[in-house]
Amino acid sequence: MTGLKTATPKVVWSDSTASRCCNLWAPEIHWIAGQSSWFIYYTAGVSGNFDGQRLHVLKGSSNDIWASTWSYAGRIAIPNRDVWAIDATILFLPAGPYLVFSSWDGDEQCLWISKMNSATSVGNAVKISRPTNAWEQVASKVNEGPAALYHGGRTWIVYSASGCMGTGYSLGSLELTGSNPLSASSWTKYNNGPIFKAAFGNYAPGHNGFFTAPSGNVYNVSYTQVLPQYPVY
Repeated sequence: MTGLKTATPKVVWSDSTASRCCNLWAPEIHWIAGQSSWFIYYTAGVSGNFDGQRLHVLKGSSNDIWASTWSYAGRIAIPNRDVWAIDATILFLPAGPYLVFSSWDGDEQCLWISKMNSATSVGNAVKISRPTNAWEQVASKVNEGPAALYHGGRTWIVYSASGCMGTGYSLGSLELTGSNPLSASSWTKYNNGPIFKAAFGNYAPGHNGFFTAPSGNVYNVSYTQVLPQYPVY
């Protein structure tokens, strides 16, 4: 893993289309088996502000991620709420893949889920989490940056809570405890506090992910701040 510090970066996409030219955030690469391709899910919007952020998709040309060239596959338009949306991730379940993302509802930024019809098309969205705890409301009321975790036959979504502009940014978790992922009642939030928060000189852990090393160990990766104020690193 230490080799990541010196790895050569590769630019895979830039865009001059006004509606998606700027503020490219939160890319995730996922293999969609039904379409036998790699896809990159990301957030982008207009120049000058963050008001136009939407979910977009790129398609890879090869099974080899590094060798792929990438083409624009489309914008994900959620049928019942085609509005500001960020931080898409894919939740893989026996019934198929689901899209999980963050979007505003009033003054709260919440987590939503939709059943995927294809890599770029989804059904109606259902809200499965809102920032109800004090530790989810520091600086602003936010649930965002969801990531799936599968272990021991159980499924969680680990997400970012509170505003990213301060040290209250942290990680919370939801567990799928019911049979219907599209029902909020099937998700159980751990309400006793964040599962990761500022500690040992690492501030505001957020927008996390998980990977399994060749050893079989599962690791969590997130961005943090090295100082107790903006910016995030």
